[in-house]
Amino acid sequence: MLKGTAVSAGVAQGTAYVLSCGYRAAVPQRSIRPSEIDGERMRLDSAVARAEAELSALQDDLREKIGATQADIFGAQRLILGDASLRDRVLHTVQEKRINVEAAVSEVFEDYTQNLETAADGYLRGRAADIRDVGRRLLSSLATGPSSARAEIPAGAIVVADELLPSVTARLQLDNVRAFVTVRGNKFSHSSILARSLGTPAVAGVPSALAQIKTGDRLIVDAVAGVVFVNPESSIEREYDRLAADLKSSKEQLRHLVDLSTVTLDGTTLPLLANVNKFSDTEAALLNKADGIGLYRTEFTFSIRSTFPTEDDQFEYLERAAERMHPRKMVFRLVDLGGDKILPYFPLPPSRNPSLAERGIRLLLRHVDLLKTQLRAFLRVSAGHPVSILLPVVVGIEDVRQVRVVVRQVQDELSAEGKRFDAAVPIGAMIEVPSAALMIRNLAKEVDFLSLGTNDLVQYVLAADREDETTAPYYQPLHPAVLRLIESVVEGARSAGRELTICGEMAGDPLHTALLLGLGLRELSVAPGQMLEVKDAIRQTRLDEARRLASVALELGSAAEVEALLNQNRPARSGHPASVGPAATRP
Repeated sequence: MLKGTAVSAGVAQGTAYVLSCGYRAAVPQRSIRPSEIDGERMRLDSAVARAEAELSALQDDLREKIGATQADIFGAQRLILGDASLRDRVLHTVQEKRINVEAAVSEVFEDYTQNLETAADGYLRGRAADIRDVGRRLLSSLATGPSSARAEIPAGAIVVADELLPSVTARLQLDNVRAFVTVRGNKFSHSSILARSLGTPAVAGVPSALAQIKTGDRLIVDAVAGVVFVNPESSIEREYDRLAADLKSSKEQLRHLVDLSTVTLDGTTLPLLANVNKFSDTEAALLNKADGIGLYRTEFTFSIRSTFPTEDDQFEYLERAAERMHPRKMVFRLVDLGGDKILPYFPLPPSRNPSLAERGIRLLLRHVDLLKTQLRAFLRVSAGHPVSILLPVVVGIEDVRQVRVVVRQVQDELSAEGKRFDAAVPIGAMIEVPSAALMIRNLAKEVDFLSLGTNDLVQYVLAADREDETTAPYYQPLHPAVLRLIESVVEGARSAGRELTICGEMAGDPLHTALLLGLGLRELSVAPGQMLEVKDAIRQTRLDEARRLASVALELGSAAEVEALLNQNRPARSGHPASVGPAATRP
C-alpha cells in the first residue's frame, strides 16, 4: 500500500499506465530488449538535435523581440542540452535498467534537478528550473520525433506519472482514464482541479509511485483515504468493490436534489453556478440544473492545440456552450497563462518562481494581439447570449483600465466590419491576489462584477506555492488571515453594489459552505460534480447560525482550530457515506 494525498475524491480499480511527461507531451514508460539499446541511443541523439534547433530558434526570436539578455536564457539551456555527461547518464540508465529513453531522461533529469534544489549555493539552486525545463523539452522532442512512443491511453487505465501539467493532461484521452496517481502535486494544483472537474479520482504526493508501479500492474486507487494498492489481494479487491457500490449509492441518494431549489433553511434562495473547462462540461452543468456558468476557464481550448486557436475556433466552441446554456448567464474568463500553465507554441522565459512571474492579464496586455483575438470571439458570442468577460490575476485598477481601452478598440473594429455584439457586455475582475483584495473598494468602481478566486489568493496571502509539495502544509484555505481577507472583500463588494461570486475550490467543499455564507457570500460557483453536495449543505444551513459560526471562526488563531469548529458544527449530509473503506482505518 502506497500513501499519498487524496486530491479528487473517489475510488477506482484498473490497470496502471506509467507515463513520463514533458512540458507538452506524455510518453509511456516501457521495458526494452538488449537489441533495442542502439535504437534508443539513436533516438536520443536525434531528439537532442531537434531540441537544440528549437532552442536556437527561440533564442534568435527572443533576441529580436526583447533583447540579448533575455535571449541568453535559451543559450544557457542549449549548453545544458549539449552536456556530454548528462547524455552518458541517460544512456547508462537505458542500458542498466533496460527502459526506453523517455523513462531514462525523466529519471536522470529529475535526479539532477533534485540535487540542485538542495544545493547550498544559491546560484546552483537557481539552475534547477533550467534543468527541469530542458528535460521536459527533450521529452517533448522524443514524443514528436520519428519512432516516437506516443501515449495512447487504453480504456480503463490508471495513469501514473511524476507530475501532470495542465497542458499535458488536456492532451490525454481523458475519457479512458479511471484515476490519476502522481509523485508530485497537491490538492490545489491545477491538475488536481482538472481531475475534480472531470470527476476522476486522483491521489498525489506518492513518492515511490514510479519505483513501485509498472505498466500493467493492477491498482486500486482510494482517493478518499489517499492510498494506492499495487496488485492487491482478492479480499481487498472485494472490499473496494463494496466501497465503490456504497459511494455510487451515496451519489444517487443526492440525485433527488437536482430538481429542488438552492434555498437555505430560513428561506433565502441562492444562485448555484458551475465552473467548466470545455463545452462538454456544460452538459454536466445542465444535468445538475446549474443556474449558469460562473467560470468558464478557456485554457483547455489552447492546451489541446499546437498553435493558437483562431478567433473563429474560439467563437465556435463558446457559441455552442452559450447556446446550450441560454438563457442562463455565462462568465468567460480570458485565458490565464503563466505559472504552471504553459504552451509549447508560446514560450515564456524560465522563472525561479513561476507563480510570481508574469501571468494572467499582465501577460495578455503584453501580447495584445492574443488578447484582441479572444475578446473578438467573446464579444461576438455576446450578440445573442448573456455573456460576461472576466479578467484573470488582476492586480489593480490600471489592469482594468488598460483592458477597457482594448475592448473599445475591438468593439470599434467589429462595428466597422458589421459584426454584432453587446455594447454593454459586463467586465469583471478576479480577486485572487492580496493587492486586489485590499483595494477592493476602488477596484469595484472600475468593474461590473467580481469573482473571488481563492485558489491563488490563499497561496499569495500565505506565501505557499500551491504547485510546490514542500509548502503544501502551509497552504491553508481556512487560515484566519484568509477568512478575514474574504470578509473584507465581501464587505467592499457589498458597499459598492457589485455582484460577487466565489469560484475557487473553497466553494466546492461542503464543509466550508456554512462558513462562506456566514462571511456574507451569496453566489457560489463550483465544479458540476460538486454541485449536489454543496446544494445539500446550503439547504441545511440557517443564515443567522452561519453568521454566528463565521464570527467565532474569525476570532480563532489557526486553520486547524477553524477546521475543528466546522467539523463540530457540520450537519449530517444526505447520502454521506459512514465509512470511507478499509484503508481509512489502517495505521
